[in-house]
Amino acid sequence: MSREVCDFDVLIVWRKVHGEWTRFFLFSTFDATVTVGALLRAWKARWGIEVIHRYIKQNLGLGRCRCRTIQAQENWAWCVFEAFHAVLKIRREEPGRTWRSAQQRAALEAKTDVLTEVKPDPTVLNAA
Repeated sequence: MSREVCDFDVLIVWRKVHGEWTRFFLFSTFDATVTVGALLRAWKARWGIEVIHRYIKQNLGLGRCRCRTIQAQENWAWCVFEAFHAVLKIRREEPGRTWRSAQQRAALEAKTDVLTEVKPDPTVLNAA
């Protein structure tokens, strides 16, 4: 049995971390015409996505849904991302607030909204 493997490049990146030079390896399947700068920008963008994904899984419960249907999974993900946006909104309003504190405030606001009333959307009312 044989397995076809695509070509890839290995980029060794040296950087100074806490006063010491360390190296890490980037494996790339990008076309050979892609510049090193573009490859590093792509890696940095992907790393930011990984950090957000980890935060959402660990702190907002993205991985906790035990439903089996795709619709239930989509609904769960929608709720998690709504929670993420609520935390971001509070952090923008009060930049000194920690993530945990903003998360707690967003939860309290959501609880208040759910337990009291549904607030009408002014954009919908004005359109009518």
